[in-house]
Amino acid sequence: MSKEKLIPLSAVPSLIAALTGVWRHRATVYRWVKVGCRSLDARVVKLKTEKRMGQLFTTEEAVKEFIREVG
Repeated sequence: MSKEKLIPLSAVPSLIAALTGVWRHRATVYRWVKVGCRSLDARVVKLKTEKRMGQLFTTEEAVKEFIREVG
């Protein structure tokens, strides 16, 4: 994940809105990191993150993969 451009979790709701057309609150994104979300086949899928200097980051590819996995 470190070779891709890292984006802060606070920027993920606008990215999701651009990709899916649905706005999600930043608390929802943090819940996806900590607890995860159930996929259509009942697996728990978590958004992949990386912690740097006390802040959580993810990548656009990780968000797209999360959306694909959840269905």
